[in-house]
Amino acid sequence: MEYVLKAISAKGTWLILILALSIAGCASTDSSKLCITPLNNKNTITLSADDVVQMMRQVGFSDKQILDLGTDMRDSLLHSGAAQFKINNKVEAIFAVNDGFVYIATRSRGTFIYDVKTGRTITSAQL
Repeated sequence: MEYVLKAISAKGTWLILILALSIAGCASTDSSKLCITPLNNKNTITLSADDVVQMMRQVGFSDKQILDLGTDMRDSLLHSGAAQFKINNKVEAIFAVNDGFVYIATRSRGTFIYDVKTGRTITSAQL
């Protein structure tokens, strides 16, 4: 019984740590802070730098935003399988991995599907 309590306690500690780190990633007194927050998803994917740049450009990220946030985007999709992009605490885009594709929903530019194998973006109009 003691072993079970220690295991639960250890898992609870990790969960609290992970939640705290994900919240801290967007915590700022600067209201115009841009951030990428990992979201849980069962599917993950490994992306090249070209994949990340192409996806982020399609959504409307500037070159500076891609440089500043590209690694966070890649890491979120690699480790968590999904990510959300926030500006001023408003979700502007959500990225989610499923079967070799990254599904992207944005507040202002519509929805896209990025095919990692071909490196092409498919808009909802092309479906």
